[in-house]
Amino acid sequence: MISGDALVSGHRTSRIEGPQLLPDMFHHERPRAVASLDVLAALEGELLLPGHGPVHRGPVRDAALRARERAV
Repeated sequence: MISGDALVSGHRTSRIEGPQLLPDMFHHERPRAVASLDVLAALEGELLLPGHGPVHRGPVRDAALRARERAV
C-alpha cells in the first residue's frame, strides 16, 4: 500500500522510528489525521510504502494501529 503522508515510518523532524503520523506542524486538522489511521487499519496488505521513512514490511493494519497508539 502507498500511504504517502497519511502514515509514515520516519521523518527527519521526528525522533520516533517506525509507523507514525507526521509531526503536528504538518497537520491542519490533527483529529482527522488520527481518524484516517482507522481507515488505513481496515485495509489488507503486507507492504507499506510511506511518503517518508523506510518501507514497512508486515501487516499494514499493525502499522496503522501502532501509529494510532503513538498519536494519542
